[in-house]
Amino acid sequence: MNTHESRTPSAWRSRMVGAAAVAALLVGGGAGAAAWASQSASEVHTTAASNAATAQRLADIEDIRQVKARYFRYLDSKQWSKLAALFTAHPTIDVGATYSSGKELAEKTAALLGDAPTAHQGFLPEIQVRGNRATAIWAMEDYVSFPPGSSYKSGFHGYGQYHDTYQRINGHWYISSTVLSRFRVDTVPNWTPSPAQK
Repeated sequence: MNTHESRTPSAWRSRMVGAAAVAALLVGGGAGAAAWASQSASEVHTTAASNAATAQRLADIEDIRQVKARYFRYLDSKQWSKLAALFTAHPTIDVGATYSSGKELAEKTAALLGDAPTAHQGFLPEIQVRGNRATAIWAMEDYVSFPPGSSYKSGFHGYGQYHDTYQRINGHWYISSTVLSRFRVDTVPNWTPSPAQK
């Protein structure tokens, strides 16, 4: 292109149109890039929040599993005060007999069992967490024998389910209700202590 051509109105208009087109592409591309960046940041934030919620839910489920594991362990190891401390202040407890507190459950179970050995297991939990409350269904198996002189003439081997609710208080989970249903109960002999255990 020579100098004369660049000064004609036609050439000048052509250059202006081209410059406008380039500007439009740059502006449009910049706006698109900004929109993409903004959308990407939003998606990252949403993903991070979702991941954090999932991590918290899994941590809560594990904490609840630990609470129920202690329930079974404290029953069988006869740690009655620790068993009582697993419950909220006013729980619902129905395990074949009903109790109004963890303390009552612990005291009456201790009096009933004495030193007789027991074995309690809970497994296959289905745990749902909703904020500071949770529900769970546990498959269970228990083997319970009674001491000599008990009003119960035989022990039992039972199979069933616990239906529990839990409440988080000051960052810790507690059992707020537990209802035990046994589907099968087989009779077993009561405990006969060895001479060394008498």
